[in-house]
Amino acid sequence: MSLFKFFLFSFLTLYTTMSMAQIGQGNNIQNLITEKLRLTMPKVRVTQVIDGQTLIVNNTTTIHLPAIYIPWETHDDQGIYGKNAKDILEKEFMDKFVRIFQVRDQERGQFNALGHTEGYMVREDGLLAQSLLVSNGLAFAYPSQSHFDLADILFKDESTAREKKLGLWADEKNFQILDAETAKTSEMNRFAIIESVLQNVVSRDNVIYLNFERDWKTDTSIAMDSGLRRDFSKAGINVMQLNGQKIRARGWLRDYNGPYIEIFHPSQIEVIQLSE
Repeated sequence: MSLFKFFLFSFLTLYTTMSMAQIGQGNNIQNLITEKLRLTMPKVRVTQVIDGQTLIVNNTTTIHLPAIYIPWETHDDQGIYGKNAKDILEKEFMDKFVRIFQVRDQERGQFNALGHTEGYMVREDGLLAQSLLVSNGLAFAYPSQSHFDLADILFKDESTAREKKLGLWADEKNFQILDAETAKTSEMNRFAIIESVLQNVVSRDNVIYLNFERDWKTDTSIAMDSGLRRDFSKAGINVMQLNGQKIRARGWLRDYNGPYIEIFHPSQIEVIQLSE
């Protein structure tokens, strides 16, 4: 048996249990989805799975699954996780009737740059496609300024996959949560999650910097437009008082006076109790 076939067989065995758990939680998730999102396609059939994040319904409409991130091997090769994500979507959603939900605010997050419908796909029994992928370690939860409504659900799914070391989380070299030090030796220009205690919070030129060390010229830092303070306040968080708190931030990691992630919505940051 080839290494690829062995990996695929082992993964499918593990993922079946996770899939059933998701279905069991279908009613609770469904209630939250109905509350947070807008139903735009009450009953359509999945007729093609293009890749791990893109499907076609009724042979006409292309649906892109937002609020998650699947790392590809290269620009042209979706890699093992993308291939496994596609396989699971085909197994669980192909030829099935689903409902498509979109964000309620019709001024944001309706279509992606390719013109594909940005949708949350829910099977008739309540299984959410995004949850299926994240809970099996085939995608990261990746909320944004357009798609943050189900962040709490996807964070829980991600935590489950991480604890069980499923999929991406079994790869200790490439896909673990970074801290302020390991971020410095990490590959740049990629999606990353950083978790550490903040040492300094400053506001300069309408930008707020959350620094994990005192030397801002070399440290790992998180940055955001100062206008986001109002959004954080609505979530009960005073950004300027986060000094000394342990946070988990996610986004695109690049080098700007050290490892740097820019935040565009409060859902990209989780405040974690120091006792954890």
